[in-house]
Amino acid sequence: MTTHTAASPTGGVATLRAAAYLRMSTDMQQYSIANQAMTIGAYADAHAMDVVRTYRDDGRSGLTIEHRPALQALIRDVTGGHPGYAIILVLDVSRWGRFQRVDEAAFYEFLCWRAGVKVIYVAEAFANDDSPFAMIVKSIKRMMSAEYSRELSGKTVIGHRRLAGYGFHQGGKPGYGLARVVVDSDGKRRMGLKPGQWKGTATDRVLLVPGALHERRLVRWMFEQTAGGASFKAIARDLNARGEKTAQGNPWNCRTVAAIINSEKYIGNLVYGRHQKRLGARMTGSHEDDWVRCDGAIRPIIPRALFDAAHEAHKGRQTRMDDEAILRRARLLLEREGRLSTPLIDAEPGMPASQVCGRRFGGLTNMYRNLGYVQQRNAGCADARRAISTWRRSVTAFLADWLDENGSAVEQDGWHLRIDRAWTLSVTVLNASGKGKDIWFNHRPVEPTDVVVYARIRLGEAAPLDYIVLPGASGPVLPHRFYQHNGPLVDSCTYPSLAIIGDLARLSRLESQRCG
Repeated sequence: MTTHTAASPTGGVATLRAAAYLRMSTDMQQYSIANQAMTIGAYADAHAMDVVRTYRDDGRSGLTIEHRPALQALIRDVTGGHPGYAIILVLDVSRWGRFQRVDEAAFYEFLCWRAGVKVIYVAEAFANDDSPFAMIVKSIKRMMSAEYSRELSGKTVIGHRRLAGYGFHQGGKPGYGLARVVVDSDGKRRMGLKPGQWKGTATDRVLLVPGALHERRLVRWMFEQTAGGASFKAIARDLNARGEKTAQGNPWNCRTVAAIINSEKYIGNLVYGRHQKRLGARMTGSHEDDWVRCDGAIRPIIPRALFDAAHEAHKGRQTRMDDEAILRRARLLLEREGRLSTPLIDAEPGMPASQVCGRRFGGLTNMYRNLGYVQQRNAGCADARRAISTWRRSVTAFLADWLDENGSAVEQDGWHLRIDRAWTLSVTVLNASGKGKDIWFNHRPVEPTDVVVYARIRLGEAAPLDYIVLPGASGPVLPHRFYQHNGPLVDSCTYPSLAIIGDLARLSRLESQRCG
């Protein structure tokens, strides 16, 4: 972050203190950091502003805020109060972000406005005067920025699929026992790539080749063990006993072994598009018809016959153990240990993994029920659940009575409150857990209301610690746990009291009166 003082056009010292936000994405190199800083600096000089702080995101996508530490720091400073400036200068709307939900870009700008800090886009043709015309043009610009990203994503996917069809590696880790090499446009090898390295020229391509000899031998050993009838769990246990690590330096488990056994890369076939993740969305599986295959793209590490034998043996293991066989093994484990649990099941030789058992019986509890086994419940957990339900009823009832007393029309339907027939509200209570009692887990599904209040409590204390007030639509992307600090988005919506709900109700009453 940098600081400089700008002289005003009149020759005096500038009195308007401003911050600059700069972002360079990997797909828009013409918007270099230097060019943005020069344009913003010229605007500041012309308008008697002193840029006292610069926030800079290098090579960051504008689709989300999660991987933009500078923007997160800016929002945190602004919402924390007294940031030391009253204006934020940004080159244009797209540098603020190409959020796929255009309301998200507006929301971050609103947070600045609410804190008394104005966002100015210095290279845009519209005036930064908060007039209706400027707001409409700004919304259109945000939609255009989001649409640009969608179009670019579609073109990028088409290009990746085409190159994958030629046998070129399209990003990501090569896999255990494999390595990456760069070839030029004529197919001549230029250099090998170490983990974290990228190719340097746009016309160069990346191929996968066999990696270290030790890793290749271990890959072959894994396939031989699988073909001989060993389970993935047993193979992982043997690898860990020998001190072997995965390509990421982690211990082996049944999932990492399965990833190798199920990969056709080791017989020379490149398969692209088995999963897709576009524009910050979650990873999803693709139908096999949408996969791109290039057989023979990689020099094989194992023969096809060994690959097929391993898959046949594993398929035989999967079909050989029916539900009754699993229950018999689980019953023997129960008789020996006197109890059942996920770690015990996962550590038992010859027993399917707990995830497999859960899928087979619709959950481990159902499997336990078939065995006549009842888990010993922690009495403290039962007390905590009752206390949480009591707090939820109490906060919901308080909001209903308080808003009603202040003039709102409140209708209650179960846990849902309907306010002034305009918006809905629900309350979820989060209890502190963890060694330091500073983690709040959210186990409940998000209520389908417009606003959700997350009341954070510590059992035994007289009042909730604070309240996180978020739109219900944000539920699918919220984490399942909250900490003392949760990033600028959640922290800016955290309040010491429920006064914000009163403000929302007052606004809805005014709106209903104006429209009525």
